[in-house]
Amino acid sequence: MANAQSIADIHVALVNVVSAWSESDVQAQVAESVGVALDPTAIRAVYLLGLHGGALGFGALAEHASMSRPTTSKLVARMAAQGVVDPIRTGRTVEVRLAPAGEQAYARLVDAGHRLVADALAGWDADEISAFRHQLTRFVFALAGTPSAPSIQEESP
Repeated sequence: MANAQSIADIHVALVNVVSAWSESDVQAQVAESVGVALDPTAIRAVYLLGLHGGALGFGALAEHASMSRPTTSKLVARMAAQGVVDPIRTGRTVEVRLAPAGEQAYARLVDAGHRLVADALAGWDADEISAFRHQLTRFVFALAGTPSAPSIQEESP
């Protein structure tokens, strides 16, 4: 078991990572750098939809984004007007899907995120990167309460 100071240090480091990565200005700068003209809330919605296979039910999007249904409704309407999402009504349910422009925006945002991570890992050797990836994956699954992380395939050089 880790000592209290190690746990506190890890906690502070994680808060700093989440804070820096999710800061609205940072996300807006990343989006602008890859030609994605969306506000920070829409950027978050694009990420959420992309991470869930390109679509979520309206209620699930609201829940994952920690937004009220009225706020989510306004966001979806704004994003649909921009051609980023297609809200598909089936009976009483609405599924929010990334439109082709939203899929392209998601792909560009992910590529930009990969470049940010690659830049942050500059100077690390392959073993350090592999160990970090393994431990981070293990940690994320433990936070989520998942019994064990899936095995991580090693990348070929």
